[in-house]
Amino acid sequence: MSLGRVSKYVERSVANQISWQCGIYLRLSREDGDKLESDSIANQRKIIDRYLEKYPELEIYDTYIDDGYTGTNFNRPNMTRLLEDIKSRKVNCLIVKDLSRFGRNYHETGRYLEVVFPLLKLRFISVNDNIDSYSNPQSIKNSTVSFKNVMNDEYARDISSKIRSSFNAKRKHGDYIGSVALYGYLKDPNDHHKLIIDEEAAENVRLIFRLFLDGLSIYNIALKLKELGILNPTDYKTSKGINNNNKLKFKRENTGWSTQTIRRMLKNPMYIGTMVQGTHQTISHKVRKCIAVPKENYIIKEGTHEPIIDNETFDKVQERFKHDTWQHKGLGEQVKNDLETGAIYVGYIRCHECGRAMQRTGCMDKNNPLYYFVCGSYLQWKECSRHAIRVKKLNEIVLEAIKKYVSLGLELESILQTIKDKKFDNIAVIELRREIAECEKQREQALKFQNELYIDLKSEMISREQYMIFKREYTEKISILDARIKMLQEKIEESSLECINKNNLFMDLKKYENITTLSRAVIVDLVEMIYIYNDGGVSIKFNFHDEFARAVKIVESYTDIETVAKFKSI
Repeated sequence: MSLGRVSKYVERSVANQISWQCGIYLRLSREDGDKLESDSIANQRKIIDRYLEKYPELEIYDTYIDDGYTGTNFNRPNMTRLLEDIKSRKVNCLIVKDLSRFGRNYHETGRYLEVVFPLLKLRFISVNDNIDSYSNPQSIKNSTVSFKNVMNDEYARDISSKIRSSFNAKRKHGDYIGSVALYGYLKDPNDHHKLIIDEEAAENVRLIFRLFLDGLSIYNIALKLKELGILNPTDYKTSKGINNNNKLKFKRENTGWSTQTIRRMLKNPMYIGTMVQGTHQTISHKVRKCIAVPKENYIIKEGTHEPIIDNETFDKVQERFKHDTWQHKGLGEQVKNDLETGAIYVGYIRCHECGRAMQRTGCMDKNNPLYYFVCGSYLQWKECSRHAIRVKKLNEIVLEAIKKYVSLGLELESILQTIKDKKFDNIAVIELRREIAECEKQREQALKFQNELYIDLKSEMISREQYMIFKREYTEKISILDARIKMLQEKIEESSLECINKNNLFMDLKKYENITTLSRAVIVDLVEMIYIYNDGGVSIKFNFHDEFARAVKIVESYTDIETVAKFKSI
């Protein structure tokens, strides 16, 4: 090798004595698109091996491989290790297949080639680009290198855009494109874009939803899961050998659950079979940092996979989040204390006059604590009035109100069932059914005339022009009748006794048929809001009040005024 042209990377006086310790760098990522085969790690290694056969003075110190890492930034594990070895002088020669393997970021690649490597006296060889900064210094200084770096940068930008478009198309189709399945699911081995239930983890998901609806706070759910020895999603996946982005080694001890993880799970519609993707995106092909995408831009597709949680349970959980200022301290005896202190009402009790939340306060009476709810406006700003209610009295009022609500609700269901069994129909429904029958008769006649038109055309009783006019008229008439029939059937369904079977009200009430004490779960299930008046009066707005009113309206058409009056008192 001639020493006539020695790069500034290496001092001329020591050129003959240099022992070249080479670092071989290989990289591949999905941004390589249709060049994946030609740029494969094996192919890069083969090309560099053939090159080294011609230069026996180049000794291999180590090989550095980043498989699956983008070239748009230099935050790659083995690139970092390589640069450390270069800085510590363990490596004084870097060999790559071509410039794109080293990097696709024009500015960063140029900085290393033009500033960093010369200062470190590093020899840089790019085999396919015919670049050798030591034997041919001009090869790295010419404009071709800069042009290739720009082209590599633009190629990465173009591929990044195409990949993003491709992924969005798959998301819109309902394909799952995450690298690891959501906790509770596995990737289908027959189609990695589909999710199947992981029953072991799914049972823990169901447990979390149950505990939350039973009144436990998110913090205490986390404590309960750790107490039961249930691994958090990261530790669970690692223990099962499932690839995890965290890349942490599995720890035998249970590291516990974070409240943030549990909150995300409780709000995630993926658990009801709805695919939600595109919630984050990278800033650009060079800046890999993820940023949140506005909710209106999420890609959502329903019914893409089997649900773990039913819609009713999920909706109840979302409804409870509206009241979620709850701080339940635990299970067992604490439930009794929560009843005595009024903690079970937190988030569900407001001042009727100003609409502000009532706040809990307490005092001692002969060494016995007394708890009250006082208007928050009065406590903070002396606005509204200082009206309050003792927790003990509130418990009595709410329990009696719930007993009455449950009793009347179940009686209402019984009356509705009796009406349904006798197949009664009120006058309005009878009239609707009569009109449907008339519409169906007209439709059948119009369809018959439409079918006979073709025979009339063939027998030349009508012209083709007349045939087209009559056919269009009958088609429009049939369409209008179809719409009318559908509308009438919907009206019947709204007032029909069939709503009994669809009413969640009665299913929830049955659970509390023999209720004797209150709990957070009872409040969550049955109460929408409790209002306290200036005079200490209490009114309760129950859940399913719309369904209750609809059921009462149906009963009103079949029974006496006195019977209906007691139901309207709720």
